Amino acid sequence: MSAMIDHPSEYFRIFLIILFIIIVLIGLIGNVLVLLSVLTNHIKIRRSSTNLLLVNMSCADLIILCFNIFDIMQFSYDRSWPAAWYLGLPLCKIIRFSQVLGCYVSVQTLLIISIDRYIAIIHAVKLSHSNRCKRLLLIVIIIWSIGIIMASPNLFLLVLHPIHDRAEYYVCGLSDDKTYSYFVLFYKYAESILFYFIPIFLQAILYLLICRKIFLVDRAVQEYCRADQIQYSISNSHRQISGTKTSSLQPAHLTDNNISLVPMIPPRSQSQLMPVSTSMHKMGDQARRRAIIMLLLVTTLYFVAFSPAQINFIYTKINRLHHLYENRLFFIMSILLVLSSTAFNPILFYIFSKFFRHKFNIILRSLFPICRVRSRRSNEFPMI
Repeated sequence: MSAMIDHPSEYFRIFLIILFIIIVLIGLIGNVLVLLSVLTNHIKIRRSSTNLLLVNMSCADLIILCFNIFDIMQFSYDRSWPAAWYLGLPLCKIIRFSQVLGCYVSVQTLLIISIDRYIAIIHAVKLSHSNRCKRLLLIVIIIWSIGIIMASPNLFLLVLHPIHDRAEYYVCGLSDDKTYSYFVLFYKYAESILFYFIPIFLQAILYLLICRKIFLVDRAVQEYCRADQIQYSISNSHRQISGTKTSSLQPAHLTDNNISLVPMIPPRSQSQLMPVSTSMHKMGDQARRRAIIMLLLVTTLYFVAFSPAQINFIYTKINRLHHLYENRLFFIMSILLVLSSTAFNPILFYIFSKFFRHKFNIILRSLFPICRVRSRRSNEFPMI
C-alpha cells in the first residue's frame, strides 16, 4: 500500500472520528427514544404488534452501536492501516459475537415485520390480545435464539492475526487454520444465504404484494366508494327536497307547548354520516401507506448497509489473494453504512409515524424544557 493509504492526512482522520461520534450519538439517542415511546404507552403496546417488533429491532441496533464503539476507538487511536486490535482475544470474541448477534436479530425482525404486515393487510387476519402476546413472545424468543446459535461460532473461530510488517500488533478475525477452513467457508456461505439473500428475496416479494394491495387495489375500491358516496348524496338531497315540499303543503298542528315533545333531527345528520366514515377510512389508509413506505425505507437501508460485506465475500471467492477490506476507504464506507442504518431508523420513524413524532416531542420537551415543541394528544394517532 502507498504511504497515503497507510497514513492518511490528520484532517481526514479527525473528520472521520467526528463523523463516527455524531452517527453513534444520533443512533443511541434515537433508539432509546423509540424504546421509551413504546414502552411508556401500554395501550398502544397492546394494539400494535409491529411497534413491539420495532422495539426488538431497536434493541438489536443498540447492541450494534454500542459494540462498534470499541472499533471506532481503536481506529481513532491507530494511525496505521490496518488498525490494530488492542483489547485482547477475549474481548475480540465477545465484541465480534455481539456485533454479529445484533445484525442477525435485526434482519430476522425485519423479515417478521414484513410477514406480519402481509398477513394483516392482504389476508386481514386479526388475533385476540392473548394470542397476539403469546405469538409475539414466542417469535422474539425464536429470533434471539437463532441469532445466538448462529453467532456462537465466532466465539471459537475468532483469533488474533499478526499484522504484516507490524509483528507486535494484531487484528481480530476468523481463523485461517486449515483445520477449520471448510467449517469457516460453510459458516460464511450459510450467513450470506440465511441472513442476506433469502431475507431480501422474501421481503421484496412480500412488499411488492403489499404495495400492489394498498396502492392499486385499495385505490380502485376508494374510487368505487367515492362514486357510491356521490350517488348517495344526490339521492339524499332529492329526498330532503321532496320532504320539504310535502311538509310545506301540510298545516302546522304543533304549538309552543308541545313542540319540545318532537325529536329534533338535524337535516343533514344522516347525509354527514357517510362522509365522516369515509374521511376516517381515508386517514387510516394514509397512515397505513406511510407505515409501509417507512418499513420499505428501513429494509432498503439495512440491506444496502450490509451489502459491502457480501460484496467482499463474493470478491474473495473470485480473487482469493486479496480482500476488499484491505482497502481503507472500503472499510470506512462499510462501517459508516452499518452505523447509519442503525442510527437513521429512528429518524425515519419520526418522519413517517405521527405516534413516534408525538412521543419523541414529548420526551424531548420533558428533558429540555427550553425546547417548546408543539404536540397534540396522541390518543387518536394511528399506530403502525
